[in-house]
Amino acid sequence: MFRLRDLVGVMPGAILLGDLDAKFENISIDSRTIREDEVFFALRGEKYDGHQFINEAIEKEASAIVLEKSFYQSQKSLHNLDKEIIKPILLVDNSLSALQLWAHHYHSLFKPVNICITGSNGKTTTKEMIVHLLNSKYHVLKSKGNYNNEIGVPLTLLNLDSNHDILVLEMAARKLGEIKELTNIVKPDIAIITNVCEAHIGLFKSRDNIAREKSEIILSLQDNGTAILNRDDSYFEYFKDCMTSHNYLLSYGFHPEAQLRAENLWQEKEKGIHFDVLFKEKKYPIFLPLLGKFNAYNFLAALAAGIKMHIPIDEMINHISNFKTPKMRMEYLFLDRGIKLVQDCYNSNPTAVTEALKSIADISGDSFKVAVLGDMLELGEQTNAYHREIGKITANLSFDRLIGFGDYAELIVQGALKQGMDSEKVFSFGKAEKDKILSMLKKELPDNSIVLLKGSRGMQMEGIARDWKKSKTNEGTSYNA
Repeated sequence: MFRLRDLVGVMPGAILLGDLDAKFENISIDSRTIREDEVFFALRGEKYDGHQFINEAIEKEASAIVLEKSFYQSQKSLHNLDKEIIKPILLVDNSLSALQLWAHHYHSLFKPVNICITGSNGKTTTKEMIVHLLNSKYHVLKSKGNYNNEIGVPLTLLNLDSNHDILVLEMAARKLGEIKELTNIVKPDIAIITNVCEAHIGLFKSRDNIAREKSEIILSLQDNGTAILNRDDSYFEYFKDCMTSHNYLLSYGFHPEAQLRAENLWQEKEKGIHFDVLFKEKKYPIFLPLLGKFNAYNFLAALAAGIKMHIPIDEMINHISNFKTPKMRMEYLFLDRGIKLVQDCYNSNPTAVTEALKSIADISGDSFKVAVLGDMLELGEQTNAYHREIGKITANLSFDRLIGFGDYAELIVQGALKQGMDSEKVFSFGKAEKDKILSMLKKELPDNSIVLLKGSRGMQMEGIARDWKKSKTNEGTSYNA
């Protein structure tokens, strides 16, 4: 249990109107679910302003309200706010900064090992693998869902308790300076960069800028901290140069100089991938029940984290064999008529789409293979070229059907046609035509087809899979995963 004086003490310039000794247990930014023992922080967001929900938080008996001074001054003159709000009020310059300061302080009350992950692709799967491997020996707190930004990270920290040995956090960035903002809240003992590619390049303008942003996680390492880096990534040397003499490096990948090296990878149809891992002159055979070479990289990063946390490699290899892929990330669904649907709808960029297409091509065998490709968002000036290139890659991999979906669907189709794909095999649909895509998939695919659904999160392509599973074929047979 805390007192409001504890909040005031970590927030320079904060002004408390009310009882300094009023007690609270936790923090909330959601007036709909707030409890009596929680302080409501009114955050300003892109769509909502928490200051609009102060009354609701008060009605639910919030312990206190954190407001921005500018809002308080404007409303006080208009509505006599002092008399309207009967709960203690904490006035701050910026409510988000106040939340981050409190999270930083709260985190300092505990001593977990901080494992922080960033990168263009693979953050979530790597995080989930790390947690899966470490749970056998440690009590682990992880960031949930998309709690990987300037709000999600502090909210995750506020779930820490004395039982947690390890904290595993994703750290995402959509603008320059965001990783530094996050590492100012919590500094990593182990920092992982999965890779650098075109994801969000429209926001950062160049891959070099993306790499500079990701490097902040290494620059913020605690003394004697470890950087776990992808030896195959083109920015490996740049990241390595960001390290100080007080840090350690553990590299992974297929590169012959990787300290944790993979080789001999092959994919056993839809069951998963096999490969060998070499570490300190010993070879370990691996089976990973996931699709795609990119998941080998994710596992290598997780394995490196487990090694740093002194878990026996043999134990981790055995444990990973029952790992389940996170939702909407190369998620394998079995439908009627032997149709297999691979749903990968959480994010999308040229590298991720290319790897997903290659994975489907590798496991398809003689099956009729279909790519349903949605828009890749936030790619900036090269958006058109990237979409055409994905069409070309689909054609080169000999897909039997290509369905483009969204504002850039025609560009994907153009790329495929230019590469020689038969015009009878390519189709494009607008964002409002998901039902037409579903109708085509249900009615026209032969038995035992394999279908890839791949697109950026904003395209909400998982709706196609959901409706397909709920619907019936024209013969009246239900599709069930």
